[in-house]
Amino acid sequence: MAFQNSPFGLPEEDIDNPFADSSTAANAGTAPSFNAYSSAYSSENPVFAQGSAPNVPSSFSSPQSGSAQANASLSAREEELRKREADLNAREAALRQEREALRAAGFKPPNFPKFYPLFHHDIPADIPASGQKTVTNVFRLWLATVALLIWNMVACLTLLVSHPSNLPNVASDFGVSLIYIFFIGSASLYLWYRPVYIAFQSNAALYFYLFLLFNGMHIAFCFYMAVGIPGSGGAGFINLLAVLSDGKIVATVFCIGATAGWIFSGIYSLWQWKEVHAHKSAGGHTLQSARNEAATKGVQSGVGQAAASAYIRSETGTFAA
Repeated sequence: MAFQNSPFGLPEEDIDNPFADSSTAANAGTAPSFNAYSSAYSSENPVFAQGSAPNVPSSFSSPQSGSAQANASLSAREEELRKREADLNAREAALRQEREALRAAGFKPPNFPKFYPLFHHDIPADIPASGQKTVTNVFRLWLATVALLIWNMVACLTLLVSHPSNLPNVASDFGVSLIYIFFIGSASLYLWYRPVYIAFQSNAALYFYLFLLFNGMHIAFCFYMAVGIPGSGGAGFINLLAVLSDGKIVATVFCIGATAGWIFSGIYSLWQWKEVHAHKSAGGHTLQSARNEAATKGVQSGVGQAAASAYIRSETGTFAA
């Protein structure tokens, strides 16, 4: 051997290995070897017997049981959705029945103005054919009045910006004109347009007279605004002459438009007043019939009924609290 021939080697028998173990060395030759076909790994061993399964904790379920639970959950949700759908259908049916009952009773849902409905407005459906043209013209008059109020406010704004030397009250004109947009716009809607609409719809003498009264006041207001008294909120004739003499071109143009608009609005309102008056006279409505309708509506109202009850309870025939 090469080891033995080494000049630095030691005899093999002289080597003393301090890590050697006699028992380990003895058993080294008898170590068991793995045999896949031995009986220790055969089916006779209960650990590897056929049909047996490893122990699985009870908290884990098989795929079949998990799918069954998922199907049961889906079925419960579907059943809940079906119940909700049935409830919604029942509510919709109840709402439809209520609407039909209200329509049958004569109630119509509000649809005007569209951005915030306050009352029902449908001239072709509500107004007889003989009065549709007149009501349509009065409706256009109301729309023109709102537009004219806005134009008048812009004209007063040009007066404020240009600030002519001979008009010291331009700030008051602008402030009042701004208030007119909301006050006159809403007052004209409820004081003379709605009355003429109801008058032609129900052929009521009371509402004919309400229109004639308040639309007559509107005619006077139009000519008042056309005059254009400084500080009154109207960019009419007097304010027009002031800005024209002071050389304010833009304010002059807007004041001309406002003056012409108020004059035209007054003339057109007077024409519609005559049209409605003619229709009222043709229908045989009198002031006495309007008073009777007012008394009837007062008695039907809660205040009228309370006053009548107080009068009946009094011993002297006078009203008692």
